[in-house]
This record gives sequence, structure tokens and C-alpha cells, in this order.
Amino acid sequence: MSKKIGLLFSSLLVVTMVFGVVGTLQAQEPVTFIFGRGGDSVQLDPAVVTDGESFRVTNQGCESLLAYDGETTNVIPSLATDWESNEDGTVWTFNLREGVKFHDGTDFNADAVVFNFERWRFTDNPYHFEEQAYEYYDYMWGGLDDDSIITAVEALDDYTVQFTLSQPLAPILANLAMPMFSIASPTAIQEYGPDYGTPGVGYVCTGPYKFVEWIPDDRIVLERFEDYWGEIEGNVDRIIIRTIPDNSARFAALQNGEIHAMEQANIEDLAIAEESDDLYVLTRPALNTHYLAFNYRIQEFQDVRVRQAISLAIDRQAIVDAFFGQYGQVATNFLPPLVWGHNDELSVEYNPERARELLAEAGYPDGFSEVTLDDGTKIPLTLYYMPIVRFYNPDPEGIAQAEANYLADIGIEVQIASAGDWPTYLDMRRNGELIGMYQLGWGGDNGDPDNFLCYFFCDGPKPEEGFYDNPELREILQEARVTPDQAARQSLYEEAEAMLAEDVGRIFIAHQQTPLVFRSEVEGYVPNAVGTDLYRFVTINTDM
Repeated sequence: MSKKIGLLFSSLLVVTMVFGVVGTLQAQEPVTFIFGRGGDSVQLDPAVVTDGESFRVTNQGCESLLAYDGETTNVIPSLATDWESNEDGTVWTFNLREGVKFHDGTDFNADAVVFNFERWRFTDNPYHFEEQAYEYYDYMWGGLDDDSIITAVEALDDYTVQFTLSQPLAPILANLAMPMFSIASPTAIQEYGPDYGTPGVGYVCTGPYKFVEWIPDDRIVLERFEDYWGEIEGNVDRIIIRTIPDNSARFAALQNGEIHAMEQANIEDLAIAEESDDLYVLTRPALNTHYLAFNYRIQEFQDVRVRQAISLAIDRQAIVDAFFGQYGQVATNFLPPLVWGHNDELSVEYNPERARELLAEAGYPDGFSEVTLDDGTKIPLTLYYMPIVRFYNPDPEGIAQAEANYLADIGIEVQIASAGDWPTYLDMRRNGELIGMYQLGWGGDNGDPDNFLCYFFCDGPKPEEGFYDNPELREILQEARVTPDQAARQSLYEEAEAMLAEDVGRIFIAHQQTPLVFRSEVEGYVPNAVGTDLYRFVTINTDM
């Protein structure tokens, strides 16, 4: 072989090797899953939020001691491998998983569990920040400080932790699997203080995807955590969760391939997706309730006849048909039919004529457009609608307008209005500042009826629940949560639902099998009943 030919051969070999390397790099581009949603997260510290859009993100990278299995609410091990309790259920011992790292490289152990639970419980803990609300701990564990049913969390050794309760708590395992009790890195919380969970910091946990970036009202980016202790069943390396508030714009982005999946679509777009070769629809079980709440600082709402009239004025079936379609169901209870404790004997009625009679009996024969606060101040009656689409409410403004029309038919004139962005709306609700009627909803967190009913109604009048107070209801619900026998609990919850319906404490509108729409290249997505969908199961078919 001549020198010239040899040089030519060598050059070709180099070119081949270079292009081979380039080809390999291209083949190794990270697989990205892009999910479109209607509203941004509020915060990424799951301990201090109550909204599903925050948990949608933290679920991908934060883990609790226990978890839910697949589509169900069945409890399985997570950061705890196994557990046992004493005979009366007041002492629970958990063995923890060894070799687990937080995203910042620190070790997960029993001390980390103790740190988190003490931070949530004790208001004088230096990391229980005053500017944050620990609502879930307060509700699910009976209160903060000495009110907490959990009286002690102790590290028996590096990988054994023991919980002591003041009384038995029937849903303790279901509670411990809830995402708001995910274990965060103590190092990160100590380093970032109240900035932990904000856009500049994100979360630092133990799960399969770590936080990378949060551009508010635009996107949150997560990446695979290479030191994850468990298996990542799918092939996704990077997750981008995009905020696209408008349902139609979000669906167009899905059609155009800008996103791979989305939650909640207009009825007409769902019909298109069901007929498309490039798209498909999955549904999440209807473990949710959309409702209309009263602020009880308003004197008119303190009369049960007024609340009954408002309930009778609203045609729930028409709202379901118009806004939920085949995925919706009229709500007769707060508990969806999917949850044991649901009272099958209850029903709701659309009867505007009877509604007018009740208003007349209450002293409002011509209806009203103004309402009276406790201090005598008169204000226009406002019906507040949520500023974002949620899995239990596909069209907040449209539904509010329909409700306003039904109320006008019986003489109640309302102004419909929203209240800023989603965090602002939730803050106003928390502080009792949505003074009128307001839309909200609830998606079950653990499949136990305690998580619906006791979460809202086990305490006295609080601003976050519109100052509603029903001592008899409270007593029944508190008994139910400490009763170990499920049949006995079932009877108590049915009684509680009947009591809540008679009192019209709230107006329950609908349950929804939440539709999720996907491009055909997405495989393996598992919609969990409580919304703890894990993107680690997702595979993107890159050959399509």
C-alpha cells in the first residue's frame, strides 16, 4: 500500500471514528418527558403545601416511609422496609432502608426521619418556619405541639425508628404513605432555611429525579438521580413540567408534539383525542370532589334554609353534562363512591321552586344581591372561581357562570370573580378571605375517608374552612379516626355524611374520572387513584 493511499485510509478511518462518536452522542441524548398542566406549583417543600400541582412535581423526587402500589391506595414499603406495632396500635416500629442517599449526597437514616417529623410538629423548632403553614401535619396527626397524636419519634439505632401515639390511629399507615410526609434532607433545610422549596432551591430528597430548575409560570425541570437506591422502570432521563393555563392551547401543544402528555382537556378536545391515531386517553379513578363552599362570616349563610335553597337551585347534572361529559358524576356525598364510607342512601335534587319557597321562609322573598358580615357591614355577594383548571374542575369560570345563572333564577344575584393566581387564591382561602361562596375541591390523598372528612371537619371553626362549625359532626369524625374496626368506621362515616348533607355545610357538585391525554409514543404511564403518578414508569418510544 502506497504512502498516499495509507494516508487516505487513515483519514477515512478518523472521519469514520469521529462520525461514529457523534452518532453515539446523539443516540445518548437524554430521553425527555414533557408534561403539560394548567397551573404552576405553589412550593416544592411538600410539607407546607396542599395543592396537587406542587405534589405533581415533588412526587417525582421525594419519598415517604411508605408508598402506594401502582394505581391503588394499597400501602407498600418505600424508605421503610417493614414495620410492626404493639397490641393496641400506639407504638409503631419501622426498619429503614440502608444505603440511601439524599440528592445532596448526605445519608438517609433514622436521625433524618426524626428531624423531619420534629420540624413539622413543633412550632418552636428552629426549622418550623413561621412564614409557612404545616396544614397536613396539623390535620392528619390531630394538631401541632402537644395536640399531636404522635407524641414521640425516636431513633432506636441508625436504621430503626419508633413512633409513639397518644391513642390508636386507624389510618396511620395510609397517612405515612402520603407525599406531604416525604423525608427531606436535613442538611438542605438547615442550609436554605425558609427558602427551601422555592424556585431557587427546589427540593432535596431521596427519589429517582432531582430538582434542576424552576422558571415560575413556565416550567420545572428535573433530571435522573444517578445514585437512586431503587429501580427506574422506564427510560426517562429528564422531566419537564410545563405550565400552559388554557385547555385549548395545552391540547394544541400536545397535537403539535411540543408536550407528550397533559391533564384535563375540554370535552370537544377529548373527543378528538379518542378518535386520533396519534393520541390516547387514560383516566384516573374518581377519588375527588368538586364543591362550592360558604364563608360563614356572612349572616345569610348561617341560616340553613338559605344554604338549602342554594343547593336546590343548582342543576348538578346539567353542569356535569356540559363541563365533565362522560368522565363526570354528580356528587351526593363529599366522599366519592370509590371510597368506603360513602353513604349510598343520600341524593340531591334540582328544585328551583322549592328553593324560592325556602328563601321566602328565611325572609328573602325577592332574593338578595348583598350580604351582611358579622359586624353588620353590607357587601355585594361574590362567587369566587378558581384561577386554574384542576383535576376536579375542568372549567372554573364556565362552571361559576352556570352556577350564577342558576342562582339568579331564584333571585340571588352574585358577582363572579377570581382572586389572583393559584397561590394567592389558596392563601385567601386559608385566611378566610374568600368572603362569599367559593369554588374548591379535594382529591383523596390516601384512600381513607378520614382524609376527606376529618381533614376538613374534625376541628372547630377555622378560617381555612370558611369558619364552618358543627360540634356533633366533629365528635363523630373524631370517634371514627380512633376506631380500629372498619365496619364500625363505615357506619360512623355514613352518619357523618348524612349529617353534613342535612346541614348543607357545603354544596358538593361533581366527581371526575380525571382524563389524561398522551401522545402515542408514551408508554407505561400509571395513573394513581390519589394522584401520586410516578414518571419513573414512563417510557418514550424514540423510534416513532
